Amino acid sequence: MKPGRMDLIRAWLRTFSVQGSWNYRTLVAPGVAYALLPLLRRIHEGDPDRLESSVLRHLDSFNTHPYLASLAVGALARLEHEGASEDEISRFRMALRGPLGTLGDRTVWAEWRPFCLLIGITLFGLGLGALWSAGAFLVTYNAGHLWIRVWGFRCGWREGRDIGKTLREFPFERFTDRLWPVTMFLLGAATVLLGREVLTTSGGTGSWTLLLVAGLVAIPAFRWPNRFGRLAVGLLLAVPVIWIVLAIAGQGW
Repeated sequence: MKPGRMDLIRAWLRTFSVQGSWNYRTLVAPGVAYALLPLLRRIHEGDPDRLESSVLRHLDSFNTHPYLASLAVGALARLEHEGASEDEISRFRMALRGPLGTLGDRTVWAEWRPFCLLIGITLFGLGLGALWSAGAFLVTYNAGHLWIRVWGFRCGWREGRDIGKTLREFPFERFTDRLWPVTMFLLGAATVLLGREVLTTSGGTGSWTLLLVAGLVAIPAFRWPNRFGRLAVGLLLAVPVIWIVLAIAGQGW
């Protein structure tokens, strides 16, 4: 039987707890099986033996990035619904492990999280309160986090065994690939602002000017990273040094 809308919602909500039963032997497999359970119950309704065998099958060792677990849950449920053989599902699970882990680590941990963290630090350096700066980080970060979870579950359920093409064209990865020049500018801005606090310079006009220049250069660097990326890195290295030198000279050190 095909799962209904509420079954899909229950399964998606359960993906938030996939790491709750993480262990060294089966990794996140118990959490994935727990998220799959509302869908498996509907798919194998009236056949307890098939339900039991499918649950046990998904308790075998499995690993994925926690945010992309929703994609694995959607795709595996689709195969179960289409009546795929146990061997095909097992091979599909093995094929998902590497790409989902690598994709999540590269786009979320290595790019999206540092970018959002630097937004919060820069806002704090500009004088925004600590709670507001932390809130800006949490809102920005979780906007991307929740988008990945929703996108992954919908694509997994829709594409099933054909999810490989979707992973090769992962839209969030294309977006974060363009973020690194902007991240470099934010890192430079944070360095400038924190350096200003250390040196206790007066006023903030110079910082705002530097941020404006950085923002204007960040736009082409984001649009054409291969062409303007080196310029972004060069300014990252030069601007904080110039700012600190000028601040020291202004204080007569």
